[in-house]
Amino acid sequence: MIFENQQISIGELPNIEEINFLQLDRNYIKSELIGTAVFFGFLCFGLLFCTLLFRWGLQWFSIVAWSVWLAWACLSVFLIMKNYKIAGYALREKDVAYRRGVIFRSITTIPFNRMQHCEITVGPVEKMFELSTLKIFTAGGSGSDLSISGIHKEEAEKIKEFITRKIASDEEE
Repeated sequence: MIFENQQISIGELPNIEEINFLQLDRNYIKSELIGTAVFFGFLCFGLLFCTLLFRWGLQWFSIVAWSVWLAWACLSVFLIMKNYKIAGYALREKDVAYRRGVIFRSITTIPFNRMQHCEITVGPVEKMFELSTLKIFTAGGSGSDLSISGIHKEEAEKIKEFITRKIASDEEE
């Protein structure tokens, strides 16, 4: 047997930016904003409790704490809105691709022949908006290798069914 390992020209490779990514469900923004509001509500309650308990009033560290809380909350809302515009997923013949990230942008691609199984999870806020999270698992990992949140429930079921059939047909070949 003769070993061959031909070099590939970088110019001939397809451009990943040419993928037509599907946008997440519009209700994803609402579910993320509710989760963020709950988180910052608890922080607000904690700050209010400390302000009243320790009688901080308008002392400098009270003003700084409330300013940090407000800035962090506004930044979180801004990042949710920006991430919605960026995040997307694509099903292709041989793989699934997912794009995300505002500050640190990433594109994760998992080929079907590396997938073990997939599952759908639904949190309490997602359930209110009929959203799901599709989790894709590959060999050797203890958790999911790819989680796509913000997919409509029916669409997630269709994608899961497609991936399951694709994995089964690849195993038969």
